Amino acid sequence: MTCKMPHQLCTIIVLVILFSPTTHLYQTKGDFLSCQCCSGTQGNPGTPGIPGLNGQQGPEGIKGLKGDTGDKGEKGTQGLQGSVGPMGPKGSRGKNGDMGSTGAKGANGDRGPQGIMGPMGPKGEKGIKGDMPTLPPHIAFSVSRKSWLGPVLQDTTIEFDKVFLNIGNSFNEYSSHFECKVNGSYVFTAHLLGQENHDAFVMFMLNAEPQVPLHGDKRAGYGSASNTIYLRLKEADHVWLRLKKDSAILSDYITFSGHLLFPD
Repeated sequence: MTCKMPHQLCTIIVLVILFSPTTHLYQTKGDFLSCQCCSGTQGNPGTPGIPGLNGQQGPEGIKGLKGDTGDKGEKGTQGLQGSVGPMGPKGSRGKNGDMGSTGAKGANGDRGPQGIMGPMGPKGEKGIKGDMPTLPPHIAFSVSRKSWLGPVLQDTTIEFDKVFLNIGNSFNEYSSHFECKVNGSYVFTAHLLGQENHDAFVMFMLNAEPQVPLHGDKRAGYGSASNTIYLRLKEADHVWLRLKKDSAILSDYITFSGHLLFPD
């Protein structure tokens, strides 16, 4: 309420009115009664107050009527491709397709089993006479002794002074060694008879190396023995018989033989 009178006077009038028994400051419904003696011009509206708090949610309204069908919307953009799904059941067999073009020639297959021999063909024409074949060299020898030998005081080469065969001249009568002149495979044999009550130990020798033994056992009275050996020789190899120390043999009861089987 605005008063146009001086401030002090207006204050006094308001106090008198408030405490006067005949003055009614309120009207019905609790409204203030404006001052009849000091009303002024209406002031400007005040600034809006702060908004109040949200009220509680009201009860659910009645369901409205179904609206009309709207217009069809535009086609949307295509979505991303999904993952591959599980394999479906096997379908029924389709119709035979058209024959394709001939493919490239494949690799040769494995060779098949040999077939049955066919019938003999007609006799061919006589060929040209060929050269005479080269025959392998003939080498063979067989020797013996004319006198007894032993008992010897040391290992001794058995000397042979009786020659039955010496084809190819490979047996050296001075050294009593067989001397190889043709490379190849050879066979050698020896037979012996020891003197009574004396052992007879003999060894086949190849150059300076012992090969196989012969033993005439004195417990038999006259011990006998024989042996055979096959050797592959090269040129200049020597094969001979060695009598062991204290051994003794009879004369023509010992033989030494050999021959070439085939050359290299």
